Amino acid sequence: MVKIERFRKFNTRDVYPGGRHDSDMCMTVKAGRRIFLRGQTGLDLDQNMRGGADAAAQADQAMENARVLLEEAGSSLDHVTMVTTYLTDPAFRVPACRRVSEHLRGNHTVGTGLVVKGLALPEMKVEIDLEAVIPEAGPHRKHRVMDSRNWFGEGEIDRDSCWLVDTGDEIFLRGQTGADFDGRTMHGTGFTVADAASQADHAMKKARVLLEEAGSGFEDLMKTRIYIGDRAYREAVYQAIGRHLGDTCPCSTGLIMRGFVRPDILCEVDMAIARSKGTPHERLRRFHTDEFYRDGQKLGMRFCHSVRAGDLVHLRGQTGFTLDGEFPFPGDPAAQADQAMKNIAVLLEEAGASLGDICKIHTFILHRAHREPIYRAIGRHLQGVHPCGTGLIVDGFAMPEVLVEIDVVAVVQE
Repeated sequence: MVKIERFRKFNTRDVYPGGRHDSDMCMTVKAGRRIFLRGQTGLDLDQNMRGGADAAAQADQAMENARVLLEEAGSSLDHVTMVTTYLTDPAFRVPACRRVSEHLRGNHTVGTGLVVKGLALPEMKVEIDLEAVIPEAGPHRKHRVMDSRNWFGEGEIDRDSCWLVDTGDEIFLRGQTGADFDGRTMHGTGFTVADAASQADHAMKKARVLLEEAGSGFEDLMKTRIYIGDRAYREAVYQAIGRHLGDTCPCSTGLIMRGFVRPDILCEVDMAIARSKGTPHERLRRFHTDEFYRDGQKLGMRFCHSVRAGDLVHLRGQTGFTLDGEFPFPGDPAAQADQAMKNIAVLLEEAGASLGDICKIHTFILHRAHREPIYRAIGRHLQGVHPCGTGLIVDGFAMPEVLVEIDVVAVVQE
């Protein structure tokens, strides 16, 4: 077990207009060598918006915040492993990513880029999630290093990238799509269900190759986060992924996104991977989607609700569904968030953890108007915990009636 340190604690009522939110949060969580950061935006560390409506300036401020926060935790931008960039408009991608690239020059990271419906405040154009690990002995191992200028002709973004970062304990993969490794070909170039399935299949083939090159495999997979551009693709995409994962049973979160880094991407798969090192991951509450979901879709996948690998715990994205598959609160965002947090408490306890071990929380909501009641409901469960967090407005979830989904990562502490 490890020691958890929480830096720059605050309550959201002191940050957002009106003072109506009430969640204990922090800017940085340090769990052993692992660093979790709050999603960084154009808000500086005194909570003043910088950069106006300029996405590049907001990204620059976000990265400057990250530099300061990492150094306070005994880390640095050189230790960043993965960058997830959320944009409210695809037009912001080049200017924002160029600024991010400048701050990470010389550090080849993996990344995912997504277009979302909105961020915490309407004036926010970009939010950046950074994951970092302090090296134990020597630098992290980087696989298939590249410069983004040579990938799909993205000459405007000069970014030091790679396909996989291996820290020894965890493996970070670039978000997997239907694009080939050399960036010259995209599979499934139409916008049909079959094209989406083709992209998902190719994404999983690449993930398998990358993990094998790193001496790992899907048996080390803890969590998938599956992003889909249209709910109509959901069944075919999940079936394609399921054929590759078989009985692996990761936990998962599925989101409908407004867009990706290029318009021809129909789905993208992020994975959380921890080396088992001879001890299989503990996978709790396994289920088959065709028996668990009641929406008529046959996803053909085997998931679980929680995975523990050593001290690290990942949970399935939790919604207003109970752990028995009932949906008691249609139309009530606060009650759905409350149910999700009750589920999270149970699942963490079953995995030998608790709410106090949560390091990072992602809150995905469907409508900005629901943000206040959802966050107040979450805050009641997290009093005194102070995780770091990222909040996003997305276009949809697994089922239309779901209004909120909550992801947490926990580390069992001393």
